[in-house]
Amino acid sequence: MIPGSLARRYARALFGLANSAPQRDKFAKDMDGIADLLGQKDVQGTSLLVILSTDRFPSEQRGKLLDSLCRRVGADPMVVKFLQYTLERGRIEGTVAIARSFRRMVDDAAGRVNAEITSAAPLAPDAVAKIKGALEKATGKQVIATTAVDPELIGGVVAKVGSFVIDGSVRASLSSLRTALRG
Repeated sequence: MIPGSLARRYARALFGLANSAPQRDKFAKDMDGIADLLGQKDVQGTSLLVILSTDRFPSEQRGKLLDSLCRRVGADPMVVKFLQYTLERGRIEGTVAIARSFRRMVDDAAGRVNAEITSAAPLAPDAVAKIKGALEKATGKQVIATTAVDPELIGGVVAKVGSFVIDGSVRASLSSLRTALRG
């Protein structure tokens, strides 16, 4: 695995290759698709990422495998060249980290932010929309929300936007009440 700073450097290089916001979004989609494929395992339990990053196979075969994966996701030719470059430089094992960094850069440039909304029970679509609207108003950015269920919350909602957490769960309320009663 390559360090985060190197992944960000590669992501910045790919970001610089994109000429427009739609092209950056396409590159991000392609990189996400490739990263997902690289996590898949063969019949023996070996991931495609391990196969590509090992010298056990000739570089020509690894290049063909990478081309095949890129065709499978319909990757832009510029992304294919970029990934071939990372393969040649021995940095293909960092593709997942590069894709994650690149997605973050693209979202920042587009004014988008990811939010994880966790509740004790599944939320109705209108409730998710209201929470998403409140988060967009608070952040001033477009919110891309994912939802999760955690029965240990007892009730309420926990919203995480970046490193900022808004905890409106019953579990947190009971914990603060417990602390107040002890103190």
